[in-house]
Amino acid sequence: GVRLDEEMTVGSVRIFAILPVRLRDSRLSCIVRFADFTSYEIVAEEAGAMHDVHNNTFAAWSIMCPLHVPKKSPVRLPQAVALSYASNRLSHLSPSYVQISYPRNMSELFAKSRRTISVCVGPLQENYSNVLRLVEFVEMYRLQGATHFYFYYVEASEEVRRVLAHYQQKGLADVFEWNVQAHLHDLHYAGIVAQFNDCVYRANIVDNHRYAAVVDLDEVMMPLKHNSLADYLRQCDEGRTSGFVFRNVFFYRRDSNDTFNAPAHLMNRVLYTQSKVRRTLEVLPAYVRSKVVVNARSIVEMGNHQVYRSAPGYVDHIVHQSVGLLFHYRDKCINCKMVLIVDYTARRFGSLLFDRVDATCLEVFMERHGICTLA
Repeated sequence: GVRLDEEMTVGSVRIFAILPVRLRDSRLSCIVRFADFTSYEIVAEEAGAMHDVHNNTFAAWSIMCPLHVPKKSPVRLPQAVALSYASNRLSHLSPSYVQISYPRNMSELFAKSRRTISVCVGPLQENYSNVLRLVEFVEMYRLQGATHFYFYYVEASEEVRRVLAHYQQKGLADVFEWNVQAHLHDLHYAGIVAQFNDCVYRANIVDNHRYAAVVDLDEVMMPLKHNSLADYLRQCDEGRTSGFVFRNVFFYRRDSNDTFNAPAHLMNRVLYTQSKVRRTLEVLPAYVRSKVVVNARSIVEMGNHQVYRSAPGYVDHIVHQSVGLLFHYRDKCINCKMVLIVDYTARRFGSLLFDRVDATCLEVFMERHGICTLA
């Protein structure tokens, strides 16, 4: 065997997995496989359930295995990896391999990150079918400066998948099947923590985006003093911030629609960011339903509402409520008696947003004269 002092570490493989919270094994290993189908086992240096377990029996795990190569031999990078642990004999006898994700452009492996914004979207589940909301969400974030989206679906309608395929063909989105059906009842919110971590690492390593906005489809980060999210980050990011935390206010679906600013000629007039104009007066505290746009390169462990672990020297920045808020368009109200105030901020995107939504719906649903269904 090769002694450690004759080896050098060339990197590490990080795996996000859904595993039992109380895994009995004290040791997990990665089995890495190469292009010629040779493989070897590496003991994990770091392995554990991440935050946000919420009393479930399964949890999102983060596992890190170092990659060593003999000093005098050329570097070979593995193509696939599988997890192995003693209490699951099959994991050793018949490993389930997944492809390892490398930079889309390998010349960017050590490059400075591009100052671009990607969007990590929470899992689409329960046969998600709100086509109009999906198109509005993407076009709103594009107006804010986002250039790429990552979607993970557990279950989505055929029409929603058509929209996702459309954005994928345009090079604007990556779409992944998120196979957690077997654990939907014993895992917090469809394994959202594993999914968000997978996404933030993907944004950083595969596509070299500096930023990732980590949100659900009913949430819009809204700068109040800058023209867009991109403008805000350009002016306010001094380089040592792991995440910009946007505090939560609610708009409610049951509230009446105000379509005053929707031009009569539109095919899709009822956009949620334009027709819901009353929000809760109370701004929730940071880390309570807040959402974060992160510097993807600084993240070690991401949570649903906050950064749990960042690289040394990086800290969170809580966005002041006069500078930016998270507009959360909820279907069901948490407290239906909360005081509401009128807020027209999102309407500054109105005319462009209406045009872009109609144009996209026409491209995807030509046979329906460009009408996107509103679930």
